[in-house]
Amino acid sequence: MGRLSANPQRFWSLDILRGVCSLTVFANHWVLWANFPPCGIWETALHKLLSDVYGIFVALTWPTGGQHPALVCFFVLSGFCVHYPFEGRKACGESISWSRYFVRRAQRILPVYWVGSLLGLLVVGAMHWRWVFDPLLILHSAVSPGQIAARFGVFSGLWPKEVFVGNYILNTVGVEVLIYALYPLFFFLTSAGRWRLVGVAVVLMQITALALQPYFDPYVLFASVLVMGLFWYIGALVAHLHFRRRLNIRGWWIGGAWALFLAVNMTPVFYGRNTIRQGIWAAVCALLVGWLVNWEARNQEKRERPWSRVFQWFGGISYSLYAVHTPVILLANWTCLTLLDSRDYRLQLASSLVSSLVVTVVVHQFIERRFYRLPGATVAEARH
Repeated sequence: MGRLSANPQRFWSLDILRGVCSLTVFANHWVLWANFPPCGIWETALHKLLSDVYGIFVALTWPTGGQHPALVCFFVLSGFCVHYPFEGRKACGESISWSRYFVRRAQRILPVYWVGSLLGLLVVGAMHWRWVFDPLLILHSAVSPGQIAARFGVFSGLWPKEVFVGNYILNTVGVEVLIYALYPLFFFLTSAGRWRLVGVAVVLMQITALALQPYFDPYVLFASVLVMGLFWYIGALVAHLHFRRRLNIRGWWIGGAWALFLAVNMTPVFYGRNTIRQGIWAAVCALLVGWLVNWEARNQEKRERPWSRVFQWFGGISYSLYAVHTPVILLANWTCLTLLDSRDYRLQLASSLVSSLVVTVVVHQFIERRFYRLPGATVAEARH
């Protein structure tokens, strides 16, 4: 059997996009979860500034009631970056070792995932040790044996209720694990030219999610494979078309799709509106991914620019940042309330920022890179 190619093409421009996405997810939680009341003129002004920036971000990008816009982009990126190397192997006539594929995916996802899970459990343990009346901490420390099993057994993507256990954001990783498990079937069908068939299937999955809304928690449905599968499919389709050299995306296409997204955002509420908005936003992200890889080919000199290297670095640590920042912020809040007996807004912001970055770098260096070493400079296979 053949093996996974050691050197799939690196797209450093997608590292930049991944870095931007990870920072927006972190910044969103950093701002919203700084829930201590600001005191004085400067704290109040800072709080207003952060709230205003967040409001602008929501107005321009967020399909309210659906998933975080960066999360949608992460799934588009994942579809592109996982499928693109397989397009090359198929074109070269290489046989594929699916056992090797599953080992690589497990090495990529599980070590950091389990570290994030343990940190979440630490939040739950801290709250059981010294309980504090804080709605945010109380919500996120909700736990049951079934939730713990779903989290550590990596089947939260199939769990019909929200799983908190101190790190609810890992639920989306569970969904992606399910998509990875189904990828060989996806590859078999698309290799046989069944792109339209798979496309119809993922659209029907979205319709199924709409039909199930009266019976299931909508937050669970919007984060489930029924919805996220479409975004992953769109990313893989862009990889297919890019590999075949059928894409020449213009910048105004992205602007046009974005304008359509904003127009739908302003329409009166109707059934299925969130689904449509998320689909349009996924199209914006897919067009951006396709445009970036072409832009990269024309602008290789920008790879070493300082601003580019900074965002590439954040792209490299993005998965660790995504997986650990929730429990770290919660633990910083808990520490302020209990061990420090403080509700200082500046301390809350500073402690959650510094601790999140420190823990992220430690996990990236000693866990993520230890178990999943990208060959050479390769990051094309990397997950968000």
